[in-house]
Amino acid sequence: MTTQETTTGRVYGGSADPAKHEWEPFEWEEPALGRTDVQGEIAVFRPDGTSGDLLAGFWRYHAGAPGAGSDGSGSIVWSSPLGDECAVVLEGSATITVKATGKQYEVGPGSIIYEPKGLEQIWDIQGPYFKKFWVIFDGPNPTDAASDDLIIANVNDNPDTWTPYDFTEPLEGDLTKGELVILRPEGSSGTVLSGLWRSGKGIAGSEPDGTLVTPYTGTLGDETILLLEGEVHVRNDETGEEWDFTAGDLIALPSGVHVTWTSKGPFVKKFWVITKADLPA
Repeated sequence: MTTQETTTGRVYGGSADPAKHEWEPFEWEEPALGRTDVQGEIAVFRPDGTSGDLLAGFWRYHAGAPGAGSDGSGSIVWSSPLGDECAVVLEGSATITVKATGKQYEVGPGSIIYEPKGLEQIWDIQGPYFKKFWVIFDGPNPTDAASDDLIIANVNDNPDTWTPYDFTEPLEGDLTKGELVILRPEGSSGTVLSGLWRSGKGIAGSEPDGTLVTPYTGTLGDETILLLEGEVHVRNDETGEEWDFTAGDLIALPSGVHVTWTSKGPFVKKFWVITKADLPA
């Protein structure tokens, strides 16, 4: 993973396959158990943001990991106490039970899971291996967006609700670049927006070959990205630093830093999470 300092934050780029030395036991205070628990291993990709408490990285479970059985399976109580979580399953499968309602969800590779802060769940991990990409955000101002359920989707979903991505850039004005679907519209302690975005042949703002060039400053908040398909080039216009990313890579863009995002044709698709600590009314 690489990190680049900027005047208002950091731009991160990394692989979905962290080095062995980057993994460590995942230990946290679990209110549902009234004690500290240690389950699986984490590798942190994004340790901060420009506002609120923002973390992103990977979690894995396997034989030999804390809490796991000899076959890599296990049962975990998790109430997302660190904040709202947005996750994508990369490998393996699990059954998630919402304790208050008894609702159960089967998740596997490609599943998107949105968990509100404080929702008690039981994760039954099916061995031998499970891995997910996660983004957790906690802001200082509680909202009325608390939920008693999960939102479950999939990176391969193709809903009818794709809409052109219209937005206003401070320097470039009104733009239309690609199209998106919003799967999580709000957070419990600040802005948590998340969904899928795509560009390519025949998609709004794209060139005939599918290429799309987007100036972007993240006016809505910090953005954390899992690139699902295609190739992109990102340039930090404040420093001149440049990166090339391919499917499976991670990208973290801080709010307020002007970048130029170039989607290479014929098609690009990403999972995105935008977070921001909202100001009190």
